[in-house]
Amino acid sequence: MNFAKIVAIAAAIPKEQISVLDLGFDEDTVRRTMKLTGVEKVRYAPVNRTALDYCLEAAKKLLAQGYVSVDDIDGIIFVTPHPDYVYPGNGSIIQSELGLSKKCIVFDINHSCTGMIYGLYLADLLIMTGQCKNVLVCCGDTASHHLHSDDRALRMVVGDGGVSALVSGGGFVQSQYAFSHDGDGLKWLYTPAGGERIPICPGKTDQEIRDAEDNVRTLENEYMDGMEVMRYVMNEVPALIDEVMEKSGWCKEDIDVYALHQANAFIVKTLQRNMKLPKEKVLYDIDGNGNIGGGSVALALCHAEMNKKLKKRSRVVLAGFGAGMSGAAMSADLSSTELFDVCEI
Repeated sequence: MNFAKIVAIAAAIPKEQISVLDLGFDEDTVRRTMKLTGVEKVRYAPVNRTALDYCLEAAKKLLAQGYVSVDDIDGIIFVTPHPDYVYPGNGSIIQSELGLSKKCIVFDINHSCTGMIYGLYLADLLIMTGQCKNVLVCCGDTASHHLHSDDRALRMVVGDGGVSALVSGGGFVQSQYAFSHDGDGLKWLYTPAGGERIPICPGKTDQEIRDAEDNVRTLENEYMDGMEVMRYVMNEVPALIDEVMEKSGWCKEDIDVYALHQANAFIVKTLQRNMKLPKEKVLYDIDGNGNIGGGSVALALCHAEMNKKLKKRSRVVLAGFGAGMSGAAMSADLSSTELFDVCEI
């Protein structure tokens, strides 16, 4: 079999770092939230920067190493819920900006919290079928642009950024995957207005609504029902992680690193405790960044490598969960994967 391997991963985040204490909310509420979520500072992208900009910076870092020539990349997968244009997707811009081959297969996927794992899965399929030899996977978000300034629930935890990975043939270990999707939970984490179903309508979709927790939003802003999201994660994600370990022939003690979606520290800690995962093998990378969406698993790995926290990484489990409601997990051998220092732009 022509197994895929993740050659390298790079990440880019905004250099602007904001203390949640400076967001203008009641200090007592903020401090209680900080203790629960583990987030004291977040990174917000300037209004003129998009997910594309961060993924592009990360991709340039990969290509500068000369793993493959730009002409040898024959697949592009870009994952974001917030592309630069309604259509076409960001993959077209990546291909143009990097000068990649015009014979590329280009996918754009509207996914958020599970986006990186979906992107790697599709790259894996393209490699194994022989359709592609080298696939660039990009995953990013600038969700802060879509929040109401008085939405405490999301403003104190959301961050921005983007990651890119090069996936090529020649791997020796096959990654395993597991997925879950519950469309009944779509409205637990979504943006109501702006699509075809509820078009933007000044005077209607921009009207402010204050909820029982004193969060303010309009139909044009992102909305999250935190309790329902938490319930979905606890019901679905442990089984996905168990499934990829079983498929890989691994047990919990075999795993070198668990890179879970950095939604907030409470969710990650609860998963770790409920599944009885070794605490020292679970990555925590939420503070100082915020929840950057699907790319958070890759960002956590890059930061851990920067900080020399990864002693071994031949048996790694990645898991994402969130909007959809969607869950995804995968196993990977990252022993030969180059993890770059995170760049700030």
